Amino acid sequence: MPDWKQELAKRLEHLEIDPGREAAIIEELSQHLDDRYEELLLGGSSESEARRTVLEELERSDIPAWALPSTVRNSARRAPLTPAALPSGNLFADFTRDLKFGVRSLIKVPAFSFFAILTLALGIGATTTVFTVVNTLLLHPLPAPDPSRLACLYTTDLKNQRTSSDVLPVSYLNLKDFRAGNTVFTSLGGFSSPMVMTLTENKNSERFFGEIVTQGFFEALDITPAKGRFFSPGEISAPGSAPVAVLSYSAWKVRFNSAPDIIGKVLDLNGSSFAVIGVAPQGFLGVSAIFGPDVWLPATMAQQVLTAPMHDVLTERGKPFFQTVARLKPAISRSQAEASLQPLATALRQQYPDANAGHAVSVQPVTTALYSSTGGERGLQFVSIVLLVLVGLVLLIACSNVANLLMARAVKRRQEIALRLAIGASRGRLLRQLLTESVLLSVLGGIVGLVVGYEGCQLLWSFRPPDVVRNLVGPKLDGTVFLFALLLSIATGFIFGVVPSLRASRTGLVDSLKEETHIAGLGGRSARFQKTLVAGQVALSLVALIASSLFLRAVQRAYDINPGFDHRHIAVFMMNPEQIGFDATRLKDFHREAAHRVSKIPGVASVSWASNMPFWASASRGVVIEGQEQQRKSETLSTITNAVDVRYFDTMRIPLLEGRAFADADQEGSLPVVIINEDLARRYWPSGNAIGQHLRLSGDTVTRHIVGVVRTSNYATLGEAPQPSIYLPMRQNPGGNFILYVRTAGDPALLLGTVQREIRDVAPAVDITDVRTGAKLMDQVLWNERIVLAMLGTFGLFALALASVGLYGILAYSVSSRQREIGVRMALGASRSAVLRLVLRQGTTLVCVGAGVGLALSLLIGRIFSRMLFGLSPADPLSLAAACLLLILVAMLACWLPALTASRTNPMRALREG
Repeated sequence: MPDWKQELAKRLEHLEIDPGREAAIIEELSQHLDDRYEELLLGGSSESEARRTVLEELERSDIPAWALPSTVRNSARRAPLTPAALPSGNLFADFTRDLKFGVRSLIKVPAFSFFAILTLALGIGATTTVFTVVNTLLLHPLPAPDPSRLACLYTTDLKNQRTSSDVLPVSYLNLKDFRAGNTVFTSLGGFSSPMVMTLTENKNSERFFGEIVTQGFFEALDITPAKGRFFSPGEISAPGSAPVAVLSYSAWKVRFNSAPDIIGKVLDLNGSSFAVIGVAPQGFLGVSAIFGPDVWLPATMAQQVLTAPMHDVLTERGKPFFQTVARLKPAISRSQAEASLQPLATALRQQYPDANAGHAVSVQPVTTALYSSTGGERGLQFVSIVLLVLVGLVLLIACSNVANLLMARAVKRRQEIALRLAIGASRGRLLRQLLTESVLLSVLGGIVGLVVGYEGCQLLWSFRPPDVVRNLVGPKLDGTVFLFALLLSIATGFIFGVVPSLRASRTGLVDSLKEETHIAGLGGRSARFQKTLVAGQVALSLVALIASSLFLRAVQRAYDINPGFDHRHIAVFMMNPEQIGFDATRLKDFHREAAHRVSKIPGVASVSWASNMPFWASASRGVVIEGQEQQRKSETLSTITNAVDVRYFDTMRIPLLEGRAFADADQEGSLPVVIINEDLARRYWPSGNAIGQHLRLSGDTVTRHIVGVVRTSNYATLGEAPQPSIYLPMRQNPGGNFILYVRTAGDPALLLGTVQREIRDVAPAVDITDVRTGAKLMDQVLWNERIVLAMLGTFGLFALALASVGLYGILAYSVSSRQREIGVRMALGASRSAVLRLVLRQGTTLVCVGAGVGLALSLLIGRIFSRMLFGLSPADPLSLAAACLLLILVAMLACWLPALTASRTNPMRALREG
């Protein structure tokens, strides 16, 4: 390798440059000559040819005399032009050269590089975490080919058949008729909601979630099993003909330890044997974006696995049990498909008026089913947008911090940049080099950010309830996420790098090359730009803090919402005795004896049974009001149905508004009775004469006598809009899965073990699949809100920390660059307290301006997500005050440290070294 340093020293020896500066110039230029030499060797040149070419290029370069320091202006002579300033004609070679130089530049300033990369990693990592959630739940929720061709059929009423609200599933017989008569779908299948089943193995039982599916389900999704096969047409056509099962990938992996011999294994589900014939593909949860079953069973085995009240779902046209999924034929739109199905719906209304009166069919996008358990796609989209906006604020603050760092570093590099310009580099060439360094920083930050994002996703998903972790969606860190992180990193590099690079490339040559010139720091536009960035950081961090504070207050407020029942001092115990072979008589004895034994436990105030779980119910039955059939024939009212035992309303503290509650006399063979909620009574009997009226459920021939009206509760989620519900006496409607409700005088958690022991004493074979207190129920119903709150709070603190660091940085730099000024002030008599106030005033001004802008922005955008606040005002004074107070305290701390440093300045040393 030629000794370039010696060559350069010969050309600079007569310029009388300061030895330290000359050594730095020689070191820098020799690196470029080395790069040019290696490049020529790689291009095929011999060592002698490469050396000669480099020397010729060196001889052709000039150092303009006017650009040199005044002390050497008259002795200027020919000097080297760095090869980096010469375009090679090869864009890739030039970029490689810039990249190598950028790496060397960052290595020379490790503290700057570390802080900049860490700052960007936090911003990019937080953004990647949120994007992974969006990618998992919204962009790729269903691992099926061409999901845009998938649709869902729903039963709706004639007035609202084109909306996705107030829709019901489809009955099995109607689904068969739609499948047989349609000309717009290649496949059409049905599936149930995930149901709790009992898996028994070696006399041990455990909870297992299962779905029953009809012919066409897997065909419509067009997915390929990971092992084995899916159901054949013959296995899902004749009732009871095929005791076979398809396992989910997670159940096979977690529950059965990825057993290679899983195909053919016999599962005991609800007392019936099923042979495993296949394993679904990895990541497939069924038609759900959030929660999936452990196993899929043929609908023809419904009677073997469903509870007694649901044994007729395959034969009763009035029971809308199945949700659907269909694949549209090519060139067929959803609106065309819906129009083509209307004649079939009309025929079904005419042929089966009792079951289908007022019914129409609606064809919805598959997302309606995917997000049915989360309140709809729009709600999830809205939350995702809010999180992306907030994390975008964090990223902007990180970018502005790094931009400030680059602006400060550009001041220290003014002589280097001026020298490059002086020896022939164009401003465009210099700008490209500086932008390359910025993008290099951002890419390195993006790489670390990916690690931060991955760990963030793991932390976020660790909050999933452990008892259903294999049924919940996992984070999808796929190529889309990596591409997003790469593009975000590159874009970020340009965002924070372009302004500092433009300003650095406009460096004045003469002043910058003068040895004696003292740089007092950024001035004029550059200083105003830095202050604007810091004020913007304060504003954005206040927006993030206010959003976090508002949501914290909203979640606290949600716990105080009255759900229509008293959840305090309540515990619920879920069990499925019918699934392990209890007949009607044995089941009735178990319910009676278990309730009696538990009620005798000291501290237990009341006990009752019910078929529904709070916050987990859904409307699934239509209701026909006696005497109003004709006037209501054009609409279908879907209701929530709950079978309850006596004392249920006392146990749940649901007020009885009219009539009476159920009594021991409401047994099988007595007058069929029903209790309705206030919302249903208001809809049909606004004058208040509901008691004594009659109704029947769709598909049911039994007319029921209304004996009571109770207050409307929250059935599906907290704070929901009122919806109709009816209560049936459990003793007139035996069978099915029932939940034991226990009200205690004190903390129910203290009696959970005692209650379970009493139940096991009554029936040791009965497995208690789940136990929850009222507090846990509230935590679970607000799980989404709590996760969003955790993310908002984390991002808000990130934003505050980054903004505070930015504020500290600019004030510390200002103090450092104004040492001479501060020294002069103190030498002329300024006290330490006056200097302290001077610096604090500078920081306080930035904080006040930023806080004012942030407060205005918060009030403006607060209206956008007001619906997430459970009725809390976006201008809630306590939330705004708490966020502002936290910001001011932290910001003042960030201002105080540089101010304290300035007040301790030694005037003589500042004047001597400044």
